[in-house]
Amino acid sequence: MEGMTMMSKGKCMCCLCAVSLGLAFGVVSAIFMLLLAWAGWFWGYGTLLIEQYSAIYYGYSSSLMGGIAGAIWGFIGGFIFGFLSGWFYNLFLCCRCGKSCSESCGTTSEKSKS
Repeated sequence: MEGMTMMSKGKCMCCLCAVSLGLAFGVVSAIFMLLLAWAGWFWGYGTLLIEQYSAIYYGYSSSLMGGIAGAIWGFIGGFIFGFLSGWFYNLFLCCRCGKSCSESCGTTSEKSKS
């Protein structure tokens, strides 16, 4: 649990692992893009949205390969969004308590405290 929580004036504040949050957002976004493209391919569902996304994401279309391309783009975009969200959350958490991030998130080792 080291590096996860800290106590400040009786309140527990938690830091997020920005990389883990980025991976989670990336996977969810990739699955969404893949399923949306394949739903458009099989049933014609969401074709207008797929057309809009294809203007932004190269190779994205309602097809087998378009879904895979969309999953790759979705993972990249989701990872960047999740990573930046976690990084900004930790930054603002540290600013709120007025300590450095290594102090507030407990990333200093227990050995150095003794």
